[in-house]
Amino acid sequence: MKTLWLSLLLSTILLTTFNSCSSSDEGGCGKVSNVNVYSTSPTQISFNFQTVNGVNSYIIEYGVAGFTKGTGTSFPTSQSGATIENLTPSTLYDIYITSLCEQGQTNFYKISNIATEQSQCTGQVSATLNQWYSTQNIEIYFEYNGGSVQGYEVEYGLQGFIVGSGTKLNFNTNSGTIQGIQTNTTYDIYVSAVCFESDKSEAQKYTYTTIGPCPKPIFLNTTLISGSCTQGTAYRNFSWNYDYSNAQSFTISLVGQGGLPQNGNQFTTSNESIAFSNMFCSWNQFYVRANCSDGSTSEWAGPINF
Repeated sequence: MKTLWLSLLLSTILLTTFNSCSSSDEGGCGKVSNVNVYSTSPTQISFNFQTVNGVNSYIIEYGVAGFTKGTGTSFPTSQSGATIENLTPSTLYDIYITSLCEQGQTNFYKISNIATEQSQCTGQVSATLNQWYSTQNIEIYFEYNGGSVQGYEVEYGLQGFIVGSGTKLNFNTNSGTIQGIQTNTTYDIYVSAVCFESDKSEAQKYTYTTIGPCPKPIFLNTTLISGSCTQGTAYRNFSWNYDYSNAQSFTISLVGQGGLPQNGNQFTTSNESIAFSNMFCSWNQFYVRANCSDGSTSEWAGPINF
């Protein structure tokens, strides 16, 4: 009888111990411990932790404080720590570290209300855009009034694109080039200064319509070399700039005041200047256009009075 009583007592103790262990370790899948957030910046949070024996993989999930687990941004790791990047300055975040155990078991540890630092990129960025050298490229020149920067980020796409879905470029100098753009097309271009890692200034939006495949000449100028138009002895030079490689020739049109270039006296040259002698005063304005290799012609540039 005593032996039976001792046997029942021992069975009761063992059953109680097993049930207590199952309840406390959530099915035998342990959670990480000794979690330490050792570094924060305006856009990053770095932390490490004590791993779980027998567990080789973890899921890091994060989001703005209060987010529902399973709806945040997540990534796997097999390391004993991680750095989360591209965060928003001056923002509270929650982080879940989930252990991935055998047979699909999981257990998580939550870090709550970790604050990123205030942005150091509080100045304003501006940009100048042009296409002086190519019909397929946009040249960008940056300025930032908030101190030193590491570089600049550009995101661009067709007009109306959703920010985050465009093409991103990074430049570490105060100028850059967007290559391979379409002619006669309107783009939205967002420009940000990058002050430290991914700490960026507020983006400035520019809407830019690219030039056509045969741009018109620029920087028109005329100079009287000698003589006088009143005597019919004027010797005058006409010049312009054309930095693109697709012009085969140029047509200059000389008109009277208010005349239309298509009705003027037209002359063609393969150079970016031309001179005429024995000119009278009946001509006092000039236009010029490019004749491109694809057979198209540019708009008339001008008029320039003389």
